[in-house]
Amino acid sequence: MAEEKRVVKGGFRATLALVISLVALALSIMAYNRTTTESELKAQIRDLQGKMEKMKQETSVMVDKVRQETAKTLEKLGQVMKKNSSR
Repeated sequence: MAEEKRVVKGGFRATLALVISLVALALSIMAYNRTTTESELKAQIRDLQGKMEKMKQETSVMVDKVRQETAKTLEKLGQVMKKNSSR
């Protein structure tokens, strides 16, 4: 009889390669799902632009208030100085 050859199916290297490829596939799927699409990115940019415009308006209002308060204070200071110099 002829000698039968032992056929190795798979083995450690093949199993290791399969496990590594499955891990790489899982990582690539996770990375793909984490990336945002272009439309989502544009929506975020529009949202941020809206927030920046709102902050500009709020800042403008606050600066106007400070300017008015400073003008009132300087006017009062000028009146007090006039009263003190006329005495």
